[in-house]
Amino acid sequence: MLNDILNILNDSNLFLTGGGGVGKSYTIKEIISHYKSGFKNVVVLGSTGISAVGVGGVSCHSFFKFGISENFEELKLLDKKQKSKLNELKKILKNCDLLIIDEISMVSAELMEMISLRLIWSGFRGRVLLVGDFYQLPPVKKSVQNLLFSFNYAFSSNAWNSLNLTNVELRVSKRTKDISFYKILSKIRIGVIDDEICDFLKSKMVREIPNNITALFGRNYEADRLNEQRLNEINSSLETIVAKTKIYDNSLHSVALQKWISNLNSPCELRLKKGAKVMFLANKWGEYYNGEQGIIREFVKGDDGVEIILVQKDSGEVIGVEPHTYELYDYHMKDEELSQTLKANYMQFPLKLAYAITIHKSQGMSIEKFACNLDNIFANGQLYVALSRAISADGLYIQYTKNIDFADYLKKVVKIDNEVSDFYRNSKFIKENNI
Repeated sequence: MLNDILNILNDSNLFLTGGGGVGKSYTIKEIISHYKSGFKNVVVLGSTGISAVGVGGVSCHSFFKFGISENFEELKLLDKKQKSKLNELKKILKNCDLLIIDEISMVSAELMEMISLRLIWSGFRGRVLLVGDFYQLPPVKKSVQNLLFSFNYAFSSNAWNSLNLTNVELRVSKRTKDISFYKILSKIRIGVIDDEICDFLKSKMVREIPNNITALFGRNYEADRLNEQRLNEINSSLETIVAKTKIYDNSLHSVALQKWISNLNSPCELRLKKGAKVMFLANKWGEYYNGEQGIIREFVKGDDGVEIILVQKDSGEVIGVEPHTYELYDYHMKDEELSQTLKANYMQFPLKLAYAITIHKSQGMSIEKFACNLDNIFANGQLYVALSRAISADGLYIQYTKNIDFADYLKKVVKIDNEVSDFYRNSKFIKENNI
């Protein structure tokens, strides 16, 4: 499938979609690797700061110099004050062979038009690759609705149509090999709640969440409360590990730095104990993956405090975990070549307590065993995002305590916007082979 996608990109812009765990992020990395091996210039962006961290890129707002502008009027005023930055952006876009935007579903129609404005203004001649699933993450709603567009999705903009995208849908799950479970997830993704779905979820119900597995909650306070409770129950000394930040660009604004750090899903103060259950927040080939879990066995200390944390993974293997370095960078042109400038880095152990996590922060993870609390499902696609973290149906548990009929509740919270359904139904897709 990768070669097919690369061939399409030779002739066309591309929209790559598919449900959770079908390999969208992996495909992005392989495409980037292919382009860079051919000495092509690639710019990788996330629709938000959080999604940018996930693909090792920068946010759309940061790259395109939008600042806090949310419409053309605000952008016009800002651009009068940043002519040198815009000249640099024009050079970058003129020399860019491939522009990738991940989590495109979170880009609003107006932001899509603003991006298009920058591309046209710069004389951009490269290819555009948009990646994401409109069934999962909708654009952030504004308090004041935009009158330019009847809908807020990127695909409803003129800019989307002008790109003449070829649509490709990945359909083979890389996360789970359980075909019947994958088919159930696929139904939930598109908003189908029938007897099969209800019966399956009811069969997974537990009254209390088992102590040895992770709980997924809809709200932050629920996850924080359970993590703190479980940590306090452990009879060993508390270790507080403070993250280290190093700034390389003195012009970097402190607000921008703090916003970037807040998107890392990495605690500035990591509070752990020997015996605590933790999950990994990053991937390290051959050692651990994002969402994998284990138990802290020892803190190895040096002159600067904790230097290595020994973690016994659920597989039984004990590994030494070192701090992970997150890097904030920006693109610039150097001697007619696209380069990246390191602006700051942030070092912290890629761990967090694994007794509970929010559904939002579980995005991108593969979790072997977890219980999903359904009491506070409130966003479009949230139930699907949660359940699709599961590696198999065997490791999935459901908790539901509301005094509302379960089937009625599911039909209420599993909301799919009709515009999204219409878009997928009416658009032509090249589909990966059915599983």
